[in-house]
Amino acid sequence: MVLARFVALVIAGLMLSAVTPIRAEEIDRIAAVVNDDIISVRDLDARVKLALVVSNLQDSLENRRRLLPQVMRKMIDEHLQMQEAGRVKIQIGSEDLNRAIAAIERQNRMKPGGLLGQLSNAGVDTDAVREQIRADIAWMRVVGRLLQPTVRVGEEEITERLDTIRQQFGRPEFMLAEIVLPVDSPAQEEEARRLGERLLDQIKAGAPFQALARQFSQSSSASNGGMLGWVGEASLDDDLRDPVGRLDKGQVSGLIRGTGGYNIVLVVDRRITGGNTEPDMMTLFRLVFPTPSGKAPPRDQMVAKATSMTATAKDCDTIEDLSNEMNSVKSGRMENVRPATLPPEIAKAIGGLPVGRASAPIDSPDGLAVFMICSGGGTAGLPSRSQVRRQIEDERVELLARRHIRDLRRAAFVDFRL
Repeated sequence: MVLARFVALVIAGLMLSAVTPIRAEEIDRIAAVVNDDIISVRDLDARVKLALVVSNLQDSLENRRRLLPQVMRKMIDEHLQMQEAGRVKIQIGSEDLNRAIAAIERQNRMKPGGLLGQLSNAGVDTDAVREQIRADIAWMRVVGRLLQPTVRVGEEEITERLDTIRQQFGRPEFMLAEIVLPVDSPAQEEEARRLGERLLDQIKAGAPFQALARQFSQSSSASNGGMLGWVGEASLDDDLRDPVGRLDKGQVSGLIRGTGGYNIVLVVDRRITGGNTEPDMMTLFRLVFPTPSGKAPPRDQMVAKATSMTATAKDCDTIEDLSNEMNSVKSGRMENVRPATLPPEIAKAIGGLPVGRASAPIDSPDGLAVFMICSGGGTAGLPSRSQVRRQIEDERVELLARRHIRDLRRAAFVDFRL
């Protein structure tokens, strides 16, 4: 209710930017205070403009009115996330930010500089984009440092999950992306529902699902465009199983009310569980960082650079885009590989590695090489135990992350000044 009252007050000033410039003394006013941080009217206006462009909405008074509550709520969460990152001594440098922007561009088949260039041409303040991405990176690192180490997955749990997957052989599994709009209190119900309906309208009108997920979803998957990877039918929440099961490749669900809020789900792809009956077959991607001509930098510097450039890659398509960008002619996919036939150094590098995670760089005759498992690696159509462990860990970390940001909200001092 406090946020609703604030929205009613701020709209009168903020909406004016859609029809006439706001005076400097007005736009520099404090809109809200989040603990010790300030959100100005200028900050809020920039983020509303970003939301309008990403959502492919006309810059009108009514659209600003509709988007403002969710934009404000997300900005408050980002300030809380950055404050938590500061508390645990996590800093995000310009190189981290540039790598994340480059990763988004590769995922969306953009040329380097395309993301900020397109948004700037649309009238978006690129500083607002950078600050949102900075908060996403910071939160991922907070979760990795504080929450990930608390998760323990036992061997019995992995065996039980594998048994469940065996029982699902012949049934569908889905490559999913999500938009999550949590409802933490009855007062948020209507706001979340209306936002979900507007997002569905924009998806139907052609707005990119992943761009909307980055801007509006409040799940940790938002920083990766909402991508969840392959999910078996049995692993879906009860609220999602039937709606998702009725969708074909490329289709988007309606607005699904789950236990924690509203969900919109995109089926990127679907397949039959256990369709791969050849044991231990896998597809790898080998990314080679050639040794520079002339005087090469120290090996530890080359390793650090290769590690940082591949750390955010989530799939082999992203790695392949990076190899094309580098013009690395020695890179490429390795199809139908049996682990037993791999050289020992490569087998060691990918041992226990889940699908879609880059290995540590290793030496090769062509330079430093990074490997990623694109698919396979299980036995008789099953994922490997390390893949199952990662899936269970990710599920638990996601739950812990939602609880953590909820607790930060409850403990925060938020003062709306307008």
